[in-house]
Amino acid sequence: MGKSSSILATIALVIGLGVGSFVIYDNFILIPPTMPDTPPENKWYDTASSVYYVLSGNAWNTLPTIKIDFDVSSGQSVHFLLIGEINFDHSSTPSSYVEVRLKVNGIIWYSQIIFVRRDNTVNPGGLRMSVSLQHYNTTMTSGNHSIAIVFRGDSTADSIMDFSLFVQTFN
Repeated sequence: MGKSSSILATIALVIGLGVGSFVIYDNFILIPPTMPDTPPENKWYDTASSVYYVLSGNAWNTLPTIKIDFDVSSGQSVHFLLIGEINFDHSSTPSSYVEVRLKVNGIIWYSQIIFVRRDNTVNPGGLRMSVSLQHYNTTMTSGNHSIAIVFRGDSTADSIMDFSLFVQTFN
């Protein structure tokens, strides 16, 4: 009886150590996944690599190569990410500005803005700045929407270039 009890105890110990080792490995050693539980349902991306110059008279100019049509389902949020470059030419006025905004469903959003101003800076090669705008919206109505990029400034020598826009909807 003593021999069979020690054999059973050894088997139980081996099983216990195996299960315990698996629990420790699974919960503490194995790196948990970094992906969200619910991946984004819809993703859209567009880019413009050309140079676009500011129009005279502070008129809004639509970036012609970036326009995204996207769908929002009921209860979804929307994430917008816009990145690009603004170039102040060396020949532009000493104080000039360029602003970039989102235009959603034909309406320019005035609360989401990239505004860059150059004040009395003289640089023989001009001035180039990387810019970004990120916006998270929880109040968009469900349905089809379109987004474009508009920009303006006060010197026709200044320009924007290499813009890209990413849109995703998720619950």
